[in-house]
Amino acid sequence: MAMVIALGIAMVVVAFVAAPFFIGGGHAARVGGDNDLASVELQDLLAEKETLYAAIQELDFDLQSGKLSTEDHQSLRQRQEERAAVLLQQIDAAQGVAPKPEAPRKARREKRRG
Repeated sequence: MAMVIALGIAMVVVAFVAAPFFIGGGHAARVGGDNDLASVELQDLLAEKETLYAAIQELDFDLQSGKLSTEDHQSLRQRQEERAAVLLQQIDAAQGVAPKPEAPRKARREKRRG
């Protein structure tokens, strides 16, 4: 009797865990269209943005812990920031947001440094 109960509980757990794979996949296939493609692209861009932000934070941590020299940190961080800027423009375009006028680079640096 205990074996039947354990098997029943196991089946319920497996069904609960596997349900999102069957329910979510069918929904995306049914709806289709350009809106879903744009939504998936936007989600990919947002995920990449989070990855870039995490990479920048990791660079800062590596500088503080002494793993990176100041010169290496500055060059790597500048590269990541440039990638993030391009990515943010792509996200704005995917969301349909009008681009802001670009401020001169020097003014942005001075503003950031305070």
